[in-house]
Amino acid sequence: MAITILATKASDCCGKPAVEISFDAGTKLDEILEAQRTIFNDKRLAKAIGFKFCGGCYSGLDLNIKQKFEQVIQQG
Repeated sequence: MAITILATKASDCCGKPAVEISFDAGTKLDEILEAQRTIFNDKRLAKAIGFKFCGGCYSGLDLNIKQKFEQVIQQG
């Protein structure tokens, strides 16, 4: 199962730093939680997206967790 982590300096919805975790169907919860821990422990990632925080506080970071879809639904 694959997990993808995308980070941006300005999210579409709020214009502030955001991280998205996308996972394949069948991915175990432990794997998703490990990806989340990786994000919170990677200070280089926070610096790269311009997220400023104190100690262990990530308040204000948009964290989106969603399942990947094989086929994208498009409006016709």
